[in-house]
Amino acid sequence: MNRIIKQISSFVFFVFFLYQSNAQDTLRAKIPVDADTKLVAYKDAINETGTKDELYIRSLEWINANYKNAAEVTRRRDAVNGEIEGQHRIQLFYKDKDGVIIKTGLVEYTFKLQFKDNKYRYFFTNFYLKDKSRYPIENWMDKTKPGYSPLWDEYLNIIDIHICKLIESLKTTMQARKIKKDEW
Repeated sequence: MNRIIKQISSFVFFVFFLYQSNAQDTLRAKIPVDADTKLVAYKDAINETGTKDELYIRSLEWINANYKNAAEVTRRRDAVNGEIEGQHRIQLFYKDKDGVIIKTGLVEYTFKLQFKDNKYRYFFTNFYLKDKSRYPIENWMDKTKPGYSPLWDEYLNIIDIHICKLIESLKTTMQARKIKKDEW
């Protein structure tokens, strides 16, 4: 009986280990890496109704809604060429065994928005841990790196969730608005 319990326990542990390993590999596969630069890069071009200027103005609404200090976040606003560049950061954290949230650092990233008539595109890239020197998060993608920590997986997940929420918010804000006629 004791032997059966040990075998079941070993099997459960093995299945849990495979599940965790697979979940981490799935996360790494989900995070987009640019083939040319080898950097984590969330990017896409979206067809959307509107002139270049209308799309530019909608993006400013999105920036104001998603960043507390929009003027500080945006490094360059070029309405003539239809481009906005900015830089921001994501707070990293983990929960200790008691459920207390421990802040561990900030990951900075850059974003770029570009506009043409009926089209815009976005780039979120250049992610790095802000420390004494820049530590690119691409290092966290390799589990064979010296000093590997399981926290890297949590950090990558935090970043992915944050950027995906920003992208969904951007897509929603950039949608063409239906103009109500004021008939009276």
